[in-house]
Amino acid sequence: MLFCIADASHPVKYISCGNLLSTDGFLHDRRRMDCFVFIIVTQGTLHLHQEGHNLDIGENQSVLLFPGKLHYGSRPSKGKLSYYWVHFSGDTSHFHICNQNSLEKWWNVGEEQPLSLTPSPMNYFILPESGSLSPEKRSLLLFVQLLDIAKRDNYQDSWHVRYALNLLLSEYTQEILSQGTLLSPQVPAQIHSIIQWIRSHYDEPITVDSLAAQYGYHPTYLTALMKKHTGYPVSSYINHIRIFAAKNLLLSGNTLSVREISQMCGISDEKYFMRLFKKIEGITPSQYRNAFHEKNVNKN
Repeated sequence: MLFCIADASHPVKYISCGNLLSTDGFLHDRRRMDCFVFIIVTQGTLHLHQEGHNLDIGENQSVLLFPGKLHYGSRPSKGKLSYYWVHFSGDTSHFHICNQNSLEKWWNVGEEQPLSLTPSPMNYFILPESGSLSPEKRSLLLFVQLLDIAKRDNYQDSWHVRYALNLLLSEYTQEILSQGTLLSPQVPAQIHSIIQWIRSHYDEPITVDSLAAQYGYHPTYLTALMKKHTGYPVSSYINHIRIFAAKNLLLSGNTLSVREISQMCGISDEKYFMRLFKKIEGITPSQYRNAFHEKNVNKN
């Protein structure tokens, strides 16, 4: 798989973005572009071919199309298809295209250098040719906000929309790194496992005691470990994951009520959910839903 590495201190340039919707049989055009195209599929499966690789991108998965490389639809989609797309470019001197082996060598995974000389992931965009979002889908949330900001800015390359795009790429990088498939993990394997379990089961009843027992920790010690590695005690971390999931549901264009969203995120008490949401986000769920609803839609 190919990766794009870019210096995050040099913001990428926004070109255009939108939301493609198709009822059936969508086949991507055959073309070779002079910019990057970043896509996240929200429904259905997009079938693409990019220079020797067939890519089947399903729901909550992403693809990066590289400048100068031929890409086209490998076969028509079946049923409904929806995906968000953004075109962007940047100074080529700040971009590096490589495979995973080269990425690992470049990143000094073997820690042959002192830590102070090792690049920090926080300073780079690391974008794989294809990938999957984390369970809380933070990148999807920021993509919706980018689409809203771009439409309100009349699709001009303003600093407003450029910052939104760079935040999206930065968050996506963190999602990819957090899955533990790249580079060396930043947290102990057991804590990483707990974090992944919470992200996959946030919609179920979870208590600190039950989680600690499941992984063989004392509740107080587990809380201290989680705070050390995530910045949050266990209960707060669970709540933040649930609110992130709720934010995605609120902006997904569905007709779910706040009560239904609360239950889907593992919180049975709607009033408690609303208080928690406002405490974390500063606004109510309904206000949040109405805050980012504009987007450019191209139908097929």
